[in-house]
Amino acid sequence: MSGALDGIRVLDLTTRSAEIAGKTLADLGAEVIKVEPPGGCGARTTPPFSADGRSLFWEAMGLGKYSVMCDINTHQGQNKIRALVASADVLLESFTPGHMAERNLGPDDIAAVNPALVYVSVTPFGIGTPDEAAPQTDLTLSAAGGLLAMQGDHDRVPTPVGYSETSFLGAMQAAADAIMALCERDRSGLGQHLDSSIQAAVMWSLMSITSYGALGQDFPGRGDDRADVTHPEVVPGVRMPFIEPCADGYVGMTLVLGEQGNRGMRSLMGWVIEEGALDDDLAEVDWERYLEMLGDETLSKDDANRALGQMLEFLKTKTQGEIQKHAVAGKMLVAPCYTPAHLAADPQLGARDFWVEVEGTVHAGPFARLSATPVSFRHRAPELGQHQEILEGLDPVSRPPADDKVWAEPRGPLFEGLKVADLSWIAAGPLITKDLANLGATVIRVETEARLDTLRWIPPHLPHASPMSAGHPMANMNQSKLGLALNFTIPEATAVIDRMIEWADVLVENYTPGTADRLGFGYERVRSLNPSAVMLSSCMRGQTGPEARHTGFGLHGACLAGFTAITGWPDRPPHPPWGAYTDFISPRYALSALGAALHHRSRTGQGQYIDLSQIEASIHFLAPLVLEYRDSGRVRAQGGLDCDRAAPNGVFRTAGVERFCAVAVETDEQWDGLCSVVPDLHEIDDRWSPIGVAKADDLLEPWFSGRDNFEAAAELRAAGVPAYAALRASDFYADPNLVAREFFIELDHGAIGTMTFDGPVTLFSATPARPWRAGPLVGEHTQQVMSEILGFSEDEISALAAAGALT
Repeated sequence: MSGALDGIRVLDLTTRSAEIAGKTLADLGAEVIKVEPPGGCGARTTPPFSADGRSLFWEAMGLGKYSVMCDINTHQGQNKIRALVASADVLLESFTPGHMAERNLGPDDIAAVNPALVYVSVTPFGIGTPDEAAPQTDLTLSAAGGLLAMQGDHDRVPTPVGYSETSFLGAMQAAADAIMALCERDRSGLGQHLDSSIQAAVMWSLMSITSYGALGQDFPGRGDDRADVTHPEVVPGVRMPFIEPCADGYVGMTLVLGEQGNRGMRSLMGWVIEEGALDDDLAEVDWERYLEMLGDETLSKDDANRALGQMLEFLKTKTQGEIQKHAVAGKMLVAPCYTPAHLAADPQLGARDFWVEVEGTVHAGPFARLSATPVSFRHRAPELGQHQEILEGLDPVSRPPADDKVWAEPRGPLFEGLKVADLSWIAAGPLITKDLANLGATVIRVETEARLDTLRWIPPHLPHASPMSAGHPMANMNQSKLGLALNFTIPEATAVIDRMIEWADVLVENYTPGTADRLGFGYERVRSLNPSAVMLSSCMRGQTGPEARHTGFGLHGACLAGFTAITGWPDRPPHPPWGAYTDFISPRYALSALGAALHHRSRTGQGQYIDLSQIEASIHFLAPLVLEYRDSGRVRAQGGLDCDRAAPNGVFRTAGVERFCAVAVETDEQWDGLCSVVPDLHEIDDRWSPIGVAKADDLLEPWFSGRDNFEAAAELRAAGVPAYAALRASDFYADPNLVAREFFIELDHGAIGTMTFDGPVTLFSATPARPWRAGPLVGEHTQQVMSEILGFSEDEISALAAAGALT
């Protein structure tokens, strides 16, 4: 079987920040030609390194690519690129805006050579923004995107994810959008220019934080009140377990999230009781109702704290393996904090044959399982210029007159006519279908009041009589969809499900494996009714394997995928990335897989099934660290602000209350710029040494302490230094780059009227993708969907409503 993108040629001119985009397209079957300068691309000199000096970053990100050398700073090199462009389908680049145009290789120049090419630019803030030319790093992009301010212990400066991967959020969105543009090209025959902002991609990784920004507020405990929070609480006075020690490491736990949290708490405390580790009087408590009992004071705070303390002491006697076994069996919302060593030995990954050997090296395997067009890995990362013959047979193409009209003419919505059944909930699934809806697809969002989506209860809520109708995060993550109220559990609902399956081109669900089958929309049913449909199932651990039914949310995903164990301060327990981090990584991989499957369908008429594990997809962000462990046995732990790519690499307190600025210096030119602003730094002989790092911090702390964070960051950027204020929610709407991007947009909401919501990450030159309405209320469009889209008669609709199916 060939890959879904078989026959697609991609020119990869990205810098390190977007290297993962081309790698993903190669995984899906595209021929990805890495165009490198004579000294090689930056990824080849990016740590970590193997024992023999090879970049393991390049080993991971160059997997399956082809390498040619071409100096685009010369006329001859530029002519060679144009010759390559003539036979290409996609061009990826992540240079400073204007860099390619100055070499006569900008979007307009390329359109004149090949109007069918999809040209993708990935930059920190997007093209035409005030800071488009300012260098940025993963740390400063985390600050600019609002993620940094949400992380870390409250009594210290914020800490980023423990491996530099922030830019991957933007690169993966760009990869997905490039594939979507190919789907539109299948219809129109034309390419276009895609302008992707990493900052905007990070914004879409904040769960509910931009919703607070829309209300002019900061998230509780992450604004001026940041230092007041010592530890999250279940209710005031009752400490909430979060990242806790066990016999051989740490586990992450969620004990307060809806029905799932209540059942998980009952199961966890049942295990503690079974082994006699809970006081007799506490063993009589109905732990599934403990939150309700705390609310009505039938369970005292003292007793709750005593029970939680005994439970945590019990976990200290159990290994991660023992806890994980019981968590899977008992559907506890608990997960071990895996290191790269744990990932390499994870039985679930082993059972799914996730790890793949490529020419003697074991790599992270498929980010998704496509039934008709499986992900494959052609060969290991190439040597520099290994495939130079690709260039040798080309006749150089001189610069033709640029035509800026080919890609500028609007062609209508990218996914106009695409029909999508959204059978998902909370975040990871709805975010996938949100992008499809905003790209023009007709998306039916299926919900029921009989079991409300947990996302509806996540604050902030706007003033309204019914909180379930006024949740801003729910409306934000379900933009441009139609709402159908359907109770799957009512037998009569089967007729609606079947009709929807027959109607749909795409079905998306993210329930626990087995649930879709039980409710009547498993893939065997889908294939029998509509063999050309593409169905995607997204869950935490995948559809197969001994831990397939492990219940969990984003915290548990971050723990199991290896993010938590490497994040935080080395003298303290780990601290996970903010929110449901893997819920925001995996949708970008899901969109890439879906888009590739739709492209394959447009050529063959063949549908297929996609099994996506959020853990497996997210591991690709940390793939170099797993290669490092396999190569040398090194296991990364939390390193605070240490970074092997930048020195200094710090987050500094500034004037104001709980205000911070991030700065990261990677190159000698950036170091010179920093020294020009803080001259005392010249006395440091080796900025990379531990002594040099400590000395730089000592000199920078007083420089920052008396300055406004925004002014300090702007002064450093003007000197060519990567720096950005750590934005918090109340800062978003005044950020000059987001304002220039017009990122935030007004949409109408069925219950609360006009409000501001998040806009797109990528701007499409010919198929503009903008949300057209906020997410629907439960069943807001039931009548329209049932009659106009699914074709039910008025009598049939009345009968279904009378049976309780349409609720």
